[in-house]
Amino acid sequence: MLVFVLMFSAITVPASAFQNAAADSATSQDTSMVQRIDSLINARLTQLDSLTKELENKLAGKDSTATDTAAVKGETEQALAQLEEVISWRKVILVIIFFIIAYYSTVFIGKILDNFSERISKYRLKIKRMVPIVRVIIWTLAIYIAIAGIIQPPYATVITVMASVGIAVGLASQDVLKNLFGGIMLILDRPFQVGDKIQFAEHYGEVQQIGLRSSRIVTPGDSVVTIPNGELIRTAVSNANSGALDCLVVTNIYLPANCPVEEVKEIAYKAVVSSRFVFLKKPISIMTENEMHERRFILKLKVKAYVLDIRYEFPFQSDVTELILSELSRRGLVSDEGFHAKIAE
Repeated sequence: MLVFVLMFSAITVPASAFQNAAADSATSQDTSMVQRIDSLINARLTQLDSLTKELENKLAGKDSTATDTAAVKGETEQALAQLEEVISWRKVILVIIFFIIAYYSTVFIGKILDNFSERISKYRLKIKRMVPIVRVIIWTLAIYIAIAGIIQPPYATVITVMASVGIAVGLASQDVLKNLFGGIMLILDRPFQVGDKIQFAEHYGEVQQIGLRSSRIVTPGDSVVTIPNGELIRTAVSNANSGALDCLVVTNIYLPANCPVEEVKEIAYKAVVSSRFVFLKKPISIMTENEMHERRFILKLKVKAYVLDIRYEFPFQSDVTELILSELSRRGLVSDEGFHAKIAE
């Protein structure tokens, strides 16, 4: 009996142990399964959160872009509205009419000053020199009135437009700007003035006009030569009278080498003082030089005298030459053979 009890207990104990072990194994499996499910759910929730945040960011980006686009569009429309207010057809037409009036005003005032200067020969050059200054003043006032009085743009617009126009003009109109600044420098520095006789390259004549872009001179052949101001300030210019009404005129006469020098000089002096164009308050100089011409020695008579007006330069040369040659021929000091006479330019 004791043996049977021991055997039954031996069999019963392992069975209960096995049941307990199986129960523990099932519990651990259930726990691991729950953990895996939880981890999967957490991963899916994390992905969902990230997708939700990304979608919110995109939506926010679209809203900001739309807001920026609307803001830019609104600013553009506002700028166009301001531009239409500043520049209208009415203002453009008024500016054009005003500039036409300014142009004809400069022409009218210039002609009045020219006619007035011709009537008062003593102050002719002084009056003519006022023409370029008056022209610059009129155009400066016209531009200022057109901008400040007619267009009336905002200060910021003026600065912006001036900067843009300055860049464009500086790149596209370098020669025009060079001539423009050259004209301003000629008016301020005054190497020559209206009425002066100047020599520029092969051109010689009286300065008729000094403009903002170019200047004009009238040659002895009554031709008008237009010279860009940029060339005038870059190239050497010879001024015959430098603003004075009188001018030194040099007349060259070529005579045979055997002419009596003292008698020829006396005849030349009398011819100078007899001319109606001479300015007797200035000195008279008569000099002689010996030169070789066509393998023959000749006597070069150089007569220097001042004229009353710069415009009498060539009439004085012709007058003196005729008087000298007529007197030399009358006295028999020169013969037709081998006689050459000319006036130096």
